[in-house]
Amino acid sequence: MKKIVFMFILVLFLVLSSCTRPEQEEEIIIEDDGTVFTQTAQEKIPVTHINIPHSTTKGNLDNFINYWKPIDINPIFFETSLIKTHQLILIFDAVYPIDMMIFTSYVGDRAETIPTISIDTSLNLYNYSRYQTNYELSEVTNTINFGGTMAKSVRITFAADDQVKGIQDIHFKLSPGIIVQEDDAWSKTFLRYEGWTGADGIFSFNLTNGDTRIGAEKDQVGFIFSDTFVGKVYPHNHLRQSGIIINNSLGYMNQHLPFDQAFTFDYNMADITPKSIFEPTPYIGSRPRNLLDNEGLSITRSKNALLTNQKEGAMWLSDEIETELTIDLMSTHQLGSLNIWNYNANPNYGVKKFELSSSLDKTTWTTIDTFDIEKALGSAQEPYTIEISFNQVDARYLKLTVLESYSQSYTGLGKIMIFDEQDNFLFGEIEGSYETSIEPNENSARLWLQDGIVLNDTFYVFPILIKDDGEIFKVHNVSMIKMPIVDEKFDHQNATYLNAPLMVKTSDSGVMYFGAGLMNNTHVDGYIYIYGYKDLDGRKLVVGRFLPEDIENFNQWTYFDGENWTSLIENAKTLKDGVSPELSVTYIESGKFAGKYMLVVMENSTSGRISYALSDTPYGQFGDYVQIYQTTESQTLRGGFTYNAKMHPVLSEPGNYLISYNVNTLITGALSDANIYYPRFIRIIEVNE
Repeated sequence: MKKIVFMFILVLFLVLSSCTRPEQEEEIIIEDDGTVFTQTAQEKIPVTHINIPHSTTKGNLDNFINYWKPIDINPIFFETSLIKTHQLILIFDAVYPIDMMIFTSYVGDRAETIPTISIDTSLNLYNYSRYQTNYELSEVTNTINFGGTMAKSVRITFAADDQVKGIQDIHFKLSPGIIVQEDDAWSKTFLRYEGWTGADGIFSFNLTNGDTRIGAEKDQVGFIFSDTFVGKVYPHNHLRQSGIIINNSLGYMNQHLPFDQAFTFDYNMADITPKSIFEPTPYIGSRPRNLLDNEGLSITRSKNALLTNQKEGAMWLSDEIETELTIDLMSTHQLGSLNIWNYNANPNYGVKKFELSSSLDKTTWTTIDTFDIEKALGSAQEPYTIEISFNQVDARYLKLTVLESYSQSYTGLGKIMIFDEQDNFLFGEIEGSYETSIEPNENSARLWLQDGIVLNDTFYVFPILIKDDGEIFKVHNVSMIKMPIVDEKFDHQNATYLNAPLMVKTSDSGVMYFGAGLMNNTHVDGYIYIYGYKDLDGRKLVVGRFLPEDIENFNQWTYFDGENWTSLIENAKTLKDGVSPELSVTYIESGKFAGKYMLVVMENSTSGRISYALSDTPYGQFGDYVQIYQTTESQTLRGGFTYNAKMHPVLSEPGNYLISYNVNTLITGALSDANIYYPRFIRIIEVNE
């Protein structure tokens, strides 16, 4: 009996061995089953997935795209299609610059040869751009030049009819250029389930020594964020279990801990309630600082400016009648003139008489004169009330002593502008008493954080003051906060809130905001560059610069006017259209972009197009945008949109650059999904040549 069974099995084996295996089960030899990541020009680009959405096929698709497949085996055959064409989508593991596609036609008796194909490319698997239409496949082996076209996937389309069509092989060669790879490890680090559970507005800093050069040594990296969720998230479905939003927070990365243990986050607490690290209190109300900023003026730094009659944090008011204001211009200047707008929200509260004094050292004061000042008219567009001309007065400090007010209860002023002998606007810090009530719209005030810089164990950041007054997310000011760095951490409990003249209303009805990005270029030319944008028919890049020792002396800052550097911030020339409110400019010391300054933005703020542009100088001319990535969150998340792409040089290495972007939603209820509100990361990796 055993012999019969054995003979039966042997015969069955011989019969099966003589049969031809179905094409879809064809075996191929795998020379190496390790992960393939191509990084050298002319290497084969690995295809990780294949999608044939409308057609029935024969052939093993996994074998067809196997990196080690010999060209002469395992073709695929297209039989029928639900539409008029066959579509073959080949997907890579990153966005690659493609040098060429080598298309080997099938030649044999099992299928017809494909005569022509059309080719589309995509950066994100959703949006495709036509690259070739009806490309003629005139040879068995057809080399189609891509010239470095960037793609995450390639779609090949050809006509479907009643004939079976075959493809023997397709593979791609890597071009010189850059590879763009999604960094899932970095992105998932910010998907957190308790405490800090998401934020936008991420900037990063070297807290060890302040060195922002790519590849700089560091032990600890600091992060700042704007609006931040604090609470709990369900790990199994990523829905928010609880949480509130605060307006800013901090984070740290310890370079010596394992990556998954390296991150910690910080925010204030009031009992059990999370609070923002930086509060807007120093920038709201009727404080003296209002006198020197542009809030409520029709135009900035101009004697022709007209003042509003709405209080709303635009003017100074004190309940001390006999009081004084002291202005520090940060260095000595030869003064030219001083213009004052009297208190305009209620003209009866205006100053009636004052004494003006000057000093070089804030100790010895010289009286300039005593002045009477008329009431303001209370109009919605109020011109200045008095202009005072100086006669060869050199001063660092000015003191305005109120001698008499039109009211017995309050005294106030609208604005003060100071100009030097060359009629250049002068800015300074101002101190004095004030009354503490705030207007209703100021209850919505909060600080969102722009970029910053570390200098000599001090951190400087440039927040924007936001208020909701009919128009949500309205920017009212750009200021400066400085704080010590102690033990490689932000000592935010000892922060100093300073004024800054970095929001500018221009005569063409535009508004400029500085602080969107900073670059320490002192190792090249001695300067720190501060970038911003002009809001006028879109957002356009502008730039200023200063020496490190002048960071708090805005009167020493200069701005590029297209040809020269000028102290007139309002003359800053727009350098590049279509930038975003947060961006980066980075000097690249080595590699493919050696000696270039790379601007990284999300074009037009929320387009999803992450692009770079290059310049030989920090101030342009920047070349055309090169799109490197198209975000997908608008397709994958409810109401999703993306914004504020930037490079992080302190988290990058030579030839390998880390870029972040923010994710949000237009649907408030969708914020219950914790997948929406945390930063995502991609890498630019230079191709080896």
